Amino acid sequence: MELQKFGIKLFFKPNGSYPSKDFIPVFHNWIKTNSVPEHMLIDVIDYSHIPDGPGIMLIAHEGHFSLDKENNMPGLLYLRKAKIDGDFQKRFESVFATSLQAAELLHKNKIGSEVDFQSNSFRFIANDRLLAENNEENQELFSNTFNEILTNMYPSGKWVIEDYSQSGERLAFTINFQDDTNIIFN
Repeated sequence: MELQKFGIKLFFKPNGSYPSKDFIPVFHNWIKTNSVPEHMLIDVIDYSHIPDGPGIMLIAHEGHFSLDKENNMPGLLYLRKAKIDGDFQKRFESVFATSLQAAELLHKNKIGSEVDFQSNSFRFIANDRLLAENNEENQELFSNTFNEILTNMYPSGKWVIEDYSQSGERLAFTINFQDDTNIIFN
């Protein structure tokens, strides 16, 4: 599996109000303090005026972080765009770890806005329609691959893969753990 450009979205708990503009200084501080390891952080862009859009984005050479609002499900999205060596499992683990680091940074922000994450679910988004066309064959291939990866990462966990993206959209699906597995803060 050659896919390099993909992302992970960690969902915010639905009980909070997350005015994304409040986090512009947080992302600027990440740039200033070089807070994300192995990333050259470049700029912050405000797309909060776009309904169902990317919200506030932190642009890095290696990928983009955003306070995504797609499908009225706010969360922190990290989309990797630079190549990572290794097999797909290694690339996934790297992107997943970066997403979790960013979630911890966002959770510990210094602006006084509390950010709580759903601790038992995430969304996988393929960002390369050429290598990961959204069709039934790839949905099955990626589902099987994720079952193997998650079995290695969470051997006692129980999850379901659901909420597949619709035809014409990027290949994406949500993984919901059905037990007390906490993927965010261990």
